[in-house]
Amino acid sequence: MGVAVLIVDDDEASRLVLAALLEDEGFEVDVAGSFAEAARKLAAEGARYDVALLDRNLGDGRGTDLLGPLRARLPRARAVLLSGTGDEDLGGAPAPDAALSKGGAFPELLQAIRKLLG
Repeated sequence: MGVAVLIVDDDEASRLVLAALLEDEGFEVDVAGSFAEAARKLAAEGARYDVALLDRNLGDGRGTDLLGPLRARLPRARAVLLSGTGDEDLGGAPAPDAALSKGGAFPELLQAIRKLLG
């Protein structure tokens, strides 16, 4: 099995482009377009993600609020918070393993993922 990545982003274009780029790099990619969908995927029987890419602001919640459930369910998974606002207030949530600008270049994100995975 390859490295499994969950992309959580309510912007469909961003989600699809990022998924395609990561798949081209050999990652197994799953996507969620909302907080609720991501929460269901994380809670699902047999959920297996090595990395979660979490958009900071989702239409129905905050990506930071998924950090707790991610850590509880998949303690070895790494979390990357993607923020388009620069606002890194975690609201009491656990800290992500990395935080990057949502508008950053793909090579920077890829490097961060590979570094987190060792």
